[in-house]
Amino acid sequence: MSNVKEILVPVDGSANSLRAVRYAIGLAGPLQARVRLFYVFPVSSVEIIGMAGMSRGDIERAAQGAAQRVFDKLHEEIGESAVQIVDETSIGDPAEEVIRCTEDDPELMVIIGRRGLSRIQSLLLGSVSEKVVRHAHSPVTVIV
Repeated sequence: MSNVKEILVPVDGSANSLRAVRYAIGLAGPLQARVRLFYVFPVSSVEIIGMAGMSRGDIERAAQGAAQRVFDKLHEEIGESAVQIVDETSIGDPAEEVIRCTEDDPELMVIIGRRGLSRIQSLLLGSVSEKVVRHAHSPVTVIV
């Protein structure tokens, strides 16, 4: 694990994603790695907004606004850190976007919070963390 230079933490504003961020920061220090907070505006939201007649630019601004609210909340919760933390936003399927990030970076590790889906929802939909664990090309740690 000494070759980890960046820790990707998918965030959505939930308590589990905050726990994942805190864990990542604690691990990043000794590894001298940076932490990338990664917010994905779900494609299903894009489709709904698109049906409402919003332009692509409006959708991108809505996505950035949603991401910024999550980032602001997280930065307020974690306070100052000696670890380098960067924010990144994407639009798409959250699991697929996280997996895409792992495809070409052997120095990347993913730390992801497990969301509290019900058993039925989890069986029908699967969870983002489960999909990432199954398909990522980098080490993944799931925080429960």
